Amino acid sequence: MIFEPPAPQQHSAPNRTDVTCFVGLVDVRSSKLPADLTAWLQQEGWLATAGSEGMRAAAATLTDVPVPIDSWQRFDALFAWNERAYGEDVVGASYLGAAVRSFFAQGGRKCYVIRRGEALAYNADRAARDAVLDDLIPAASVQRSRRADWYGLHHLWGLPEVSFIAFPDLVELAADFPVEASEPVVAAALPAEFVDCSQGGSAEGREKRVVQLPAPRCDGSAYDRWRTAVHRATLWLSDQRRDVQLVTALPLPMAESEAAPDVLAYMHRRGWLSLNIGARSCPEDITGLTDLEKSACSLASAFLQLGFPWLRTGHSDDLPENVEPADGVLTGLLARNALTRGTFRSVTALETQGLIEPLPRLHQSQIFGLNARAAQMASPQSPLIDRVSLFGSTPEGIRLLSDVTTSNDKNYRQAPINRTVALVMRVARAIGEEYLFETSGERLWAKLAARLEDVLGVMQGVGALDGKQREDAFQVRCDRSTMTQQDIDAGRVVVQVLIRPAASIETMRIQLSLSDGEGVSLASIGMEAA
Repeated sequence: MIFEPPAPQQHSAPNRTDVTCFVGLVDVRSSKLPADLTAWLQQEGWLATAGSEGMRAAAATLTDVPVPIDSWQRFDALFAWNERAYGEDVVGASYLGAAVRSFFAQGGRKCYVIRRGEALAYNADRAARDAVLDDLIPAASVQRSRRADWYGLHHLWGLPEVSFIAFPDLVELAADFPVEASEPVVAAALPAEFVDCSQGGSAEGREKRVVQLPAPRCDGSAYDRWRTAVHRATLWLSDQRRDVQLVTALPLPMAESEAAPDVLAYMHRRGWLSLNIGARSCPEDITGLTDLEKSACSLASAFLQLGFPWLRTGHSDDLPENVEPADGVLTGLLARNALTRGTFRSVTALETQGLIEPLPRLHQSQIFGLNARAAQMASPQSPLIDRVSLFGSTPEGIRLLSDVTTSNDKNYRQAPINRTVALVMRVARAIGEEYLFETSGERLWAKLAARLEDVLGVMQGVGALDGKQREDAFQVRCDRSTMTQQDIDAGRVVVQVLIRPAASIETMRIQLSLSDGEGVSLASIGMEAA
C-alpha cells in the first residue's frame, strides 16, 4: 500500500515575480481530478454551484481553467503531454508539455497551465490550425466581471502572481502543414537510467521518440499569422496587465525563405520593429505599406521577449527534429533568476541545464551585424542580439547571450528594466489594496508614501535601484500636488513614483491611481532626464 500525502493548498502570492502561465494544447490523463485540485477549483469558484454549468463542465476536464502546477511530477500526473500522435503508432511530446518540462528543468518552481484543448495531429491541415490559432489568443474583449466568458489571456485577470506568459504551440499553429518529409522513425528505447525528478521527464515518456520529422518552420504567410497573434497578445498585455511579460519563441525560417540568411533584416522589412506597439489592427498583407503603416504591425514592445534559436536539450528527442522552441527554457531561467538573484538582474549570468546545441547556429555577422536599411523608427544601429534574447555557444556551454525585449526605446530594451517596473507595480498594487476602503486624506496619503518608500529603500539596498542616497534612487509623492480637487472629491488617490533602475540611464516616472471603484491601476508611465 502506498500513501501519498495531498499537495499543499495553493495560495496566491501577488508579489512573486517567478510564476509563468503556459497556454496551449495538451491531453489530460484522467477524468478524475485529485482531491486537492478539486478543492482549489472549488475555492476559486470554478466548481461553485452558483457558477454556470459550462464553467463546471470545463473545470471537470481541466479545459480553459488555470491549473496551478508546483512540480514536474504534478504536471505529468495530470496531463498526457507525452502521448501526442505524430503518425501511426508514433507518439511524442506536445510542445506545451516540452515547455513545462524545460521550465522546471531550468529551475522554475511554479506555473499555471491553461489547456485550450487536445493536441492536434501532427499533419492537421491549415483550416484546423487556423481554428485553434484564432481561439488561442482572444481577439475580442470581454467583460472582466464575467468570469464565465474568460478564455486564454483573460485568465490573467484572476492570476495576480503571474509574471510571464507563453504560448508554446504558437509557432506550429502558424506554420504551414503538412510538411513533406520522410516517414517518422522511432528510436529504440534507451536503457533504464536515473532521472532527477526535479529536472522533468518520465520513464513512460522516454520510451517513444520522434526523430525524423521536421520541426515547424515559417515563410512569409506563416510569419504573418505568427506576427498577428503575437501582436494581439502583446497589445492585450499593454492594455490589461502591464506587469506581465510575453515570452515566445521566434519561428525557425524555412530553408528558402527570405528570413533564412538574415532574420534581423527580415524583421525590419516586415515592419516588426517599426516604432513601438500600440496600433489596434494588424493587416495580414503589409506589402507596399509605408513605414508608418507598417508600425500597425509592430512587435516592438517592452512587454515582449523573443527567444531564439530553438534548442536541442537532453529531453527534446521526443519532438520533431529533436528540437524545442526556446520559450520553455527562457521562462525557466527567468523564474530561477527571480528566485535566486532578483528579477531586476540579467539572466545572462545564469548557467543553463541540459542544453546541447542551438538550431540554427548563428554566425557572428548574424548576431552582431547591423541593418543599414532599417528605418530610423526601428533603432537601426541595434544588432539582432539587442532585439532578441539569443542563446549561443560560450566556453561554459550553451548560455543566454542577451536578456532583452523588442522595444525601440533603449531604456526599456533591457528586459530587467521592465521587470523592475513590474515589481514596483505589484508592490504598489498590494499596498494600495490594503488601504482601498480607508478615507482619502492627508493621513492616508502619508501612509501610502511611507510604505512605498520603505519598499523602494529595500530595492535600493539590494541593487535594483541606482543611487547612493535614497533621493538619488527614487522619489515618492502623494499629496495635493499629485491630485486635482476632482480626484479628492471622488475619493481617488494618485501616487507618483520616480525610480532610477540600476541598469537604466534615465529616471522612470510611474503614476499609480487608487479608487474605490477601480482598485489600483497604472495611470501613466514615462521617462525623465536623469
